[in-house]
Amino acid sequence: MEIKMPTNKPIIAISTILFETVFIAVIILAITIGPDIEGLKKFLPFASLVIMLLSGFVVISIRQIDEYSLKLVESQLLREHLSNIEDLVHSLNSQRHEHTRHIQTLQAMLYLDEVDQARDYLDGVAEQYWEIQDLVYVGNPALTALVNSKRKLAETKNIQFDFAVKCEVNEMGIPPWDLCSIIGNLIDNALEASLRGQHPRRVSLELKHEESQYVIYVYNSGARIPKKLENLMFTPGFSTSGSAGRGFGLYIVKRLVEKYGGNIRVVTQPKTTFIINLPGRRRMYEQVAFIENSV
Repeated sequence: MEIKMPTNKPIIAISTILFETVFIAVIILAITIGPDIEGLKKFLPFASLVIMLLSGFVVISIRQIDEYSLKLVESQLLREHLSNIEDLVHSLNSQRHEHTRHIQTLQAMLYLDEVDQARDYLDGVAEQYWEIQDLVYVGNPALTALVNSKRKLAETKNIQFDFAVKCEVNEMGIPPWDLCSIIGNLIDNALEASLRGQHPRRVSLELKHEESQYVIYVYNSGARIPKKLENLMFTPGFSTSGSAGRGFGLYIVKRLVEKYGGNIRVVTQPKTTFIINLPGRRRMYEQVAFIENSV
């Protein structure tokens, strides 16, 4: 189901701001040149109430626009992750079909005592057939689909992409779609940074459990990030590529990480590394419950 932002929301917010600005300007002008000061004093409480109501409406409208924008980006990410899982399922089904067909063909050849032809057929399969072992499992179907699809994408861009999962992903306490949003956005950002760097281009992902918390490392061989841009990277709409519609990936990552009680930081030496620390399942649930109750 596709999420669509109501087109009238931004228009209403902008119109309210303009109306409020004009209203305040008229009041200031009336105070400055108006002869009836006593009459204006009686009107000021009403004017203040109107300004407060308009300001509150503007704040609510802007928050709703921000929430709708975030949902639009998240829905797009979910569609991408579902597409990755569908590709994985199709790949597994096709592999199973091909295995069955090859086994049946070899069985028929052996029944006909065509041993030499069976040997040649098997050699041909071994050389040309993409083995299922090329697919690396990481303990979670969604994450498996994601990292393998990113690896194939990196190959097309001549980027060496390595990943290592050294913990139980299903014990992290994060829904697969949010975990894939965090990791997927970090990998996409790392791949883009590597393309702007020098050869050899490398991107690495590592998940591990350290000191009662889960840590995600994403490395890339791209150019060093200037110090003045480190804090701007997580603001919505900020992008070094200059492409329209970009610049929300790291913002989404930061929002999701903070939602689950974690933190994210950037290390630029000796290579650019994004490091995410997430609490264990029990502590995470406590922090999420605390955040939801405080909102």
